[in-house]
Amino acid sequence: MKKYLFFIGISLFFIGCADKPLATNVVDLAGNKKVIGWDDKNNTQKCKPKVVVKEIVKYKELKDSDGDGVPDIKDKCPNTPKNLTVDHNGCPIITTLRINFDFNKWNVKKIYYPQIKKVAEILKANPNLKIEVAGHTDNIGSAKYNLKLSQKRAEAVKKILVNVYHINPNRIVARGYGEKYPLVPNTTSTNRALNRRVEIINITNWKRN
Repeated sequence: MKKYLFFIGISLFFIGCADKPLATNVVDLAGNKKVIGWDDKNNTQKCKPKVVVKEIVKYKELKDSDGDGVPDIKDKCPNTPKNLTVDHNGCPIITTLRINFDFNKWNVKKIYYPQIKKVAEILKANPNLKIEVAGHTDNIGSAKYNLKLSQKRAEAVKKILVNVYHINPNRIVARGYGEKYPLVPNTTSTNRALNRRVEIINITNWKRN
């Protein structure tokens, strides 16, 4: 997917003009006196320059070196192998946890532990792997509230990875994104359920832009 960066500028052009002709008395062939030129007693009238405003629009294609759909200037994980699903930062999504939280709650029910255990097994099998536990919500409630709620839910999953499955906490970053990055439009209850999720992101090669 090609992405473009637009630059919009405004240029002011001052267009001047020559002095208007001085008034001159002449007599035509019939003997009638006439004044030609600009009728100004002191012959000093000058025109005012006009200002022309022009909008200049330029664009350039944003470079996406690894072709993951996230431009290099925003890509936190450059050189991602092809055919991997990435998040909004361009980092590979290892898996998505489908955890249904009770309304206004962030504790994880025991029935979802097997999903989290699989993440722990991946981490144990790859000791250099670092992950982000990214919490997401639907759009029910205020954006500010959902941001806090998603953070608490992400931290709850991290806590289980650390306390139950003994993963080094330094390998895990818990971050909530609220309703900002829906998978699908929040137009139906089914879609909203899909947007209430926790994604496990590979941030081993995270690069600060």
